[in-house]
Amino acid sequence: MIYSVYSCTQGWFCTSCSNSAQLSGINNILQLYVRRRKGSAWEEIAIPSSVRAIVAFNLQNYAGGRNPWGHPNPKYLEKKGFVQAQADDGLIEIFGLKNGWHASFVMADLITAKHLSQAVDLKLELGGSQRKRAYMQMDGEPWKQPLSNIHSTVIEIARAPYQSLILNAN
Repeated sequence: MIYSVYSCTQGWFCTSCSNSAQLSGINNILQLYVRRRKGSAWEEIAIPSSVRAIVAFNLQNYAGGRNPWGHPNPKYLEKKGFVQAQADDGLIEIFGLKNGWHASFVMADLITAKHLSQAVDLKLELGGSQRKRAYMQMDGEPWKQPLSNIHSTVIEIARAPYQSLILNAN
């Protein structure tokens, strides 16, 4: 019940019922930059105004076994400059969710998320808003990222040069 009330007051499910600037897409407070290859220059990725959440991951599945990236056909991948997502391809898949209904359909595997980019590094620049915080999550751990109305907050995510393994002693 608490989550239902919170998601409606934040506009996650009721966005289309409101014209509030606070309930609009995140493109007015977030710039997304990617490096498609190691050592290349940062490239800005346009975030559609309908996107209200961004997810970056390098896993075959997400949120309890779902595949929000889906299995796009090869013609679509070629047109967008993407490759089929693999956990060992060295790329971070970045996609957007429009609202709670969109996220629900994505998690039910009825549709795919909004594909934004594939990259080796990603940079999020948050700023230019009256908002005091941005809600973030990494590896399932949520936090409130403080925002300044004076300067931008920059978060960089890069793939580590090695992978960690959990080994069984047997």
